[in-house]
Amino acid sequence: MKLLIISQAKPYKGSGTGLTEYAYQLSEHLKPMLKNSNSMEYLYALKESKRSNIAGLIYTNTQFKKKIAAIPKDRYDIIHITDQEMGFAAKIIKKTRNRAKIITTVHDLSRFEKGLHRGITQKAYNRLVKGSTTDAVRYSDFILCNSSQTKETVKNRFGRNENISVVSHGTNDTILKAKIPKKRNNAFVIGYIGALMKHKNVIFIFNAAKMLKEKPYTFIVYGDGADMPMLKKFKEVNNLNKVKIMGYLKEGEKVKAYDSFNAFAFPSLYEGLGFPILEAQARGLPVIIYKYGKIPKEVRKYCFEAETPEHMAQIIKHIKENGYNEKRMKKATEYARSFTWEKCARETLKVYKKVM
Repeated sequence: MKLLIISQAKPYKGSGTGLTEYAYQLSEHLKPMLKNSNSMEYLYALKESKRSNIAGLIYTNTQFKKKIAAIPKDRYDIIHITDQEMGFAAKIIKKTRNRAKIITTVHDLSRFEKGLHRGITQKAYNRLVKGSTTDAVRYSDFILCNSSQTKETVKNRFGRNENISVVSHGTNDTILKAKIPKKRNNAFVIGYIGALMKHKNVIFIFNAAKMLKEKPYTFIVYGDGADMPMLKKFKEVNNLNKVKIMGYLKEGEKVKAYDSFNAFAFPSLYEGLGFPILEAQARGLPVIIYKYGKIPKEVRKYCFEAETPEHMAQIIKHIKENGYNEKRMKKATEYARSFTWEKCARETLKVYKKVM
């Protein structure tokens, strides 16, 4: 089997973005499963993954398309496009009559949801991603989805009912292998790790913090993004001294960060899967999500669900005063740890063999 991996950025460890991390983890865990180490090759547009990279976006949607069109027609058995944002490649490859089978992974369809993104740049990006996702679904021989929610959305929006399946992504090995420490009793820290973007709904956490600012709680927020100025202003106006905005968190520092928390808040409005939820649960943390957020059922299974910021504050207070139920914690931790990259790679390889 000769495999070509197409990704937006060069797959590398600790990229800080979910799409590039998926490409890296999948390819690294596929390597030992392939009989010939030379059977996997890469084609990517950018050397580095960045959340806001207008120049890179322009290049990806112009000059990089020429490289895709130049892919040899008879060199590969499988071409795997690792995210729907590069879905335009499926159309180009089909139009050049390449003999390879095309597989595209669809991570989420949040760009089709109204009201999740703000700003002119985001609106322009939405149009590009919508077009690429449509191309991916139409021209790929097989669609991989990271959750049942993503699969159902693809089926309902595009009417694709065949050659589509769910292969869940994994929790990083570093998260799984490190020993879980005992929690401190002299502090109670609620943490968040993720982008500071509108659809992540981080303001929900800040509003919960308002309800608890006279209590012995500390909120630690890691991440960056367009909502950073708004969140800083909200913190200042409401005198939220116990809310700490820490900025971007490197991949290698995640375990230490998770282990410094007593609870994890993740009130996202929409997730294709929800990596941080699984990571936090794998570190033994209770996770609080927004009840009405579109979070896949297989990920929200053991989460506490808050209807309002006031409700989140109540849940936090309850966990601090009564502890995290040991039986529930054990089930949640074991379940989160069942999402491995080895399993993801193994199931993906089965799909490769199926379509050949």
